[in-house]
Amino acid sequence: MGGVRRIAILGRWTRRIRLEALEGWRSFLMGREVEVWVEEPFELAWQEAAGTSLGWLVFRQGEEVAQVDAAIVIGGDGAFLDAARIVAPYEVPLLGVHAGRLGFLTPVPQEALIPATEALLLGRYTIGMRSLIAVASEEFFWSPQENFALNEVTFSKAITSEMVLIEVYLNGEWMNTYWADGLIVATPTGSTAYSLACGGPIVTPTCEVFILTPMAPHALTVRPLVIPNDGVLTVVCRARSEQILVALDGRYVLAPQGTAFALRKADFPLRIIQLSGYSYFQTLRDRLVWGLDRREY
Repeated sequence: MGGVRRIAILGRWTRRIRLEALEGWRSFLMGREVEVWVEEPFELAWQEAAGTSLGWLVFRQGEEVAQVDAAIVIGGDGAFLDAARIVAPYEVPLLGVHAGRLGFLTPVPQEALIPATEALLLGRYTIGMRSLIAVASEEFFWSPQENFALNEVTFSKAITSEMVLIEVYLNGEWMNTYWADGLIVATPTGSTAYSLACGGPIVTPTCEVFILTPMAPHALTVRPLVIPNDGVLTVVCRARSEQILVALDGRYVLAPQGTAFALRKADFPLRIIQLSGYSYFQTLRDRLVWGLDRREY
């Protein structure tokens, strides 16, 4: 890979951010021939915490990110999802720096910011492709620049006291009708998120599949289902309240019951930066505490 010379920085400022690590990183970047852009809300929070101006370029619109070579997001998985929505349409590769709680999508610790950036500048990284789910319907709910999800699309009840009826079709063929609190349609990347919490399987990121995980189904025989992602999945929901909640990576809308949503693999992937030594299974072991037997301690 070619060395990076233009970097965008995005993120959410949280109590888990270590200012001393970021300030050391800033000094490192200012001593290199690199053009740096910072997302405005993150730039303002950083300046307030540091008590000084960063002196970098600021961006407010997603289109401005198209000119950079790589993007770095600092925060948790939620911040990573926000950043993915901004950079994915422009094919800008993204690196996640961990400053949240779990951090499946942000493998780089804050203490490793400088060596990680050095690797980017030297071109010592690879690119991993993560598939996205694109969503379409006759009614306009999301803009064409935001109608996709990295983790999952969820269909759920709009009020807590009801269940919903969810009809699912694959390429026009009726698959099942779920009577449940909702349905999660997840990517392999999202298999370790909401879907996992509802009993779905863990699927490695390079698999070309969708995962259908019902939320509290009213039938013991209904289980998560894995299907190829090369077709069109149609979802239609019905509810007594006449409304359903539809969310793309947590960005939700209320939709009228009976609205048909078409889900398919997006035309573009999210490009994820993978540094030397990165291991998906190591991330699983670390985050899910696999292999730890407390009897040994």
